[in-house]
Amino acid sequence: MILNHFEGLKLTLTSLKIPYLEQLNSKIFASLPTSFSCLKIDRLIKRIGITQFQSMFGG
Repeated sequence: MILNHFEGLKLTLTSLKIPYLEQLNSKIFASLPTSFSCLKIDRLIKRIGITQFQSMFGG
């Protein structure tokens, strides 16, 4: 009887976790394009900065 109770509890916890994980997954994937854009811009700024620095000092 007690084992049955715990099995039900485990199933309830699992069913509660799934919607939370799906919501978290959605938020992560929604923020990915923004993150990648920031990374690309940051990389571009660094490349330009290095290019300008090298050209200023004859690199």
